[in-house]
Amino acid sequence: MNPDKLNTTATKTPPALEQDDDREPTKEELLADLRIALRDAIAGEEGIPAREGLEAIRRRIYGDADHS
Repeated sequence: MNPDKLNTTATKTPPALEQDDDREPTKEELLADLRIALRDAIAGEEGIPAREGLEAIRRRIYGDADHS
């Protein structure tokens, strides 16, 4: 063991292991999720149809508000 060359990175907590539910996902996490979704789509994994998903998002954002 060489005390002059301590491994300071071993004491740091990696960002992925931090337990903060209020944080925004990082660019790397978003890209990883996108890669998984694209692989599933290419493999034929079935999920919710796009139009149905978009409508669900609209309902979630706007609720039952009448915007006319």
